Amino acid sequence: MIAPLWSDGAHKDRFLALPGDSQIEFDVVIYPSPAPGSLPGWRFPDGTVLVKTFSLELEPGNPARKRRLETRLLHYIKMPGNDDEYGAQVWNGYTYVWNDEQTDAELLEAKGADRVYPIKDASAPNGRREQTWHFPSRAECTLCHTMAAKYALGVTTAQMNRDFDYGGGKPQNQLTHLNDLGVFTKPLPSEPEIVLPRLVDFDESHQSLNARARSYLHANCSHCHRKWGSGNAEFILLATLPLSDTGAVGTRPGQGLFDLNDPRILVPGDPARSMILHRMKKTGLGRMPHVASNLVDHDAVTLIEQWIRDMK
Repeated sequence: MIAPLWSDGAHKDRFLALPGDSQIEFDVVIYPSPAPGSLPGWRFPDGTVLVKTFSLELEPGNPARKRRLETRLLHYIKMPGNDDEYGAQVWNGYTYVWNDEQTDAELLEAKGADRVYPIKDASAPNGRREQTWHFPSRAECTLCHTMAAKYALGVTTAQMNRDFDYGGGKPQNQLTHLNDLGVFTKPLPSEPEIVLPRLVDFDESHQSLNARARSYLHANCSHCHRKWGSGNAEFILLATLPLSDTGAVGTRPGQGLFDLNDPRILVPGDPARSMILHRMKKTGLGRMPHVASNLVDHDAVTLIEQWIRDMK
């Protein structure tokens, strides 16, 4: 992925499994439509599995202390009838928890779980802190992987349209690579990095501040904050919309003011009154995202704060 979801500092390994010689239909899922800024999604063959393994460094900055925590699976089951027309799909989520020996992972019960891991941290009292990791329930998977978000959040054109080193030190565009493998039902256009949508890596300082900030919000917030998404606020945080069309600038929050002075969702030039930033900085009740994260992404807070401050 170009712009990964923040997961409390975890590292991720991602895999895509297709049954047999089945293929993906590229950018054909448009339902529900019309939805402002929403890009088409991929239509996957029956039995597709998306895999993501989460690993955490028990001593940040020391790869030798990296530990696998869980592997999440999303399994696609094609609905009987014409789900192609209406976009309804069935994706079942499962979590496998890695054992202490790091030799195997076992299926977690449906209700999910929490586990505390000791983290070596020089800035913490006595050089150690505890980090609670939340293993999601199967029901929680459906909060983000929705019809409005086209279900698969990372396996999209805008996220996959990047170079990746498949070995040999010669990176290749991921879409081009999948196209060359015959994964898609129809050939893709040449030079996808130029002609097809793409986000930017918000850690790359040579990218514009606006593109980095919009890509971060797209990756971390827009699966809920879009038309017909699971968020109950009406603004849209898709990077594909001009900021003026998102409904965020100058809009009074509808879900609480949190003791801020005359807050708005976004206040150009005034981070202290901008609710998006405030929610990102919170922990506990009122934090955004409200699932799948317990820790503040301090680098992202700095990025979004600077973006708001420089906003005209």
